[in-house]
Amino acid sequence: MPEPTRPRLGVCHRPDGAANLREIYVAAQGVCEVVMLVRAAVAAAHPDVMRVAERFFECHVLPERGYGELVASLGLRGVTTFHDDELELADELHARATTSVPRPWDKLVQRRLLKEHGLTSVEAVPVDEPEDLVKGFAELGRPCVLKPRRAAGGQGVAFLDDERDVRRQVALRRGWAGLMLETRIEPVPHPAGPAWLGSLVSVETLSAPAGRVHLGVLDKLPVAVTRGAGPAGADAVHVQGDILPSCLPEELRRAAEQYTGRILGVLGVRSRLTHTELLLTAAGFELLEVNGRLAGHTARLFRLLGGPDLVALALRVAAGQTPEVDLTAMRGAAAGVFPAFADRAGPVRTSLRRRELRALPGVCAVDELAEDGAPKSVTQFRTANVTLRAPDRPALDTAVARVLDVLARETGGRR
Repeated sequence: MPEPTRPRLGVCHRPDGAANLREIYVAAQGVCEVVMLVRAAVAAAHPDVMRVAERFFECHVLPERGYGELVASLGLRGVTTFHDDELELADELHARATTSVPRPWDKLVQRRLLKEHGLTSVEAVPVDEPEDLVKGFAELGRPCVLKPRRAAGGQGVAFLDDERDVRRQVALRRGWAGLMLETRIEPVPHPAGPAWLGSLVSVETLSAPAGRVHLGVLDKLPVAVTRGAGPAGADAVHVQGDILPSCLPEELRRAAEQYTGRILGVLGVRSRLTHTELLLTAAGFELLEVNGRLAGHTARLFRLLGGPDLVALALRVAAGQTPEVDLTAMRGAAAGVFPAFADRAGPVRTSLRRRELRALPGVCAVDELAEDGAPKSVTQFRTANVTLRAPDRPALDTAVARVLDVLARETGGRR
């Protein structure tokens, strides 16, 4: 019998997303035929990426306008993306996955809608010019966070304690459209595990026609914030690591999943993987944000533990399938750690070598290590990017602590 025809699935691609070309190619085997959709500006900026993509995929460069007819002619079952900047384009091209809520990935839309449903205590106002910031800070009346309504990875964020911080933003910030101001969430320490854990957790969820499956809850290292070190007056904000599975007590893990499910229901999320970030507070979990795509290092951690291929799941659900998810084979614990430099100034000073990091217990990969004499900006102010695996969380926590100690001592990383 002839092999069944695989569905054709569009992927709105650009570099530095949560899945690279190799991961997408491997995940698509036996699942779908991936058709790469790349904006003209992205293709022009990354010709090397396009040359590689064209070796393995059917590729189409989308003009800035009038691409609807081209995409309609491709016979696609659906469209998805692994990059935050392409979410709106993928949703526009894939009506089945589009939520019933306009602009669901806009953080101000999320705050206002969830406030209406009693799912957040955070107050938020739009900011599109300096006067909005001054008025909004006076209205909210407490420490706040100024941030883009649509951005990932802490870009453009500024923590505001008082009117001096407001005046600094007015003097230094360039580009005001599309910002928001929200009251700051006051976190509490992680209730279990080592003291170096952060107060942030994430919930990875598959939403399919048959319902939702929460794939896992992950712990995080603390988010590193350096006031005023970002461009145009923003703070420099760095995530520093993910740990699977979370060591939260079972009751709290279930509470995180249930809260996330209610949030996704209000936002009308369907036919996609989502990454929901929650902060631990004295009153329980509080939403930080919902991202409508796979998170950066998550798929690798699931693979290390024998879990499902999250990239393949994202492709399947975007193609209209309801994939079977088996989490019972997952064993052990895994982490990706990428601590920031404690001091961003000056060049890197270290004698540490990759082989020395690889020799540490639990380390299974060193993707990056800041080199002696190089500007710290070369690694985006990360000391290293290290992946670890262990038989259980206590063993993993010991291994992570050792890596953090070595990086702090030998490279000046945060600890």
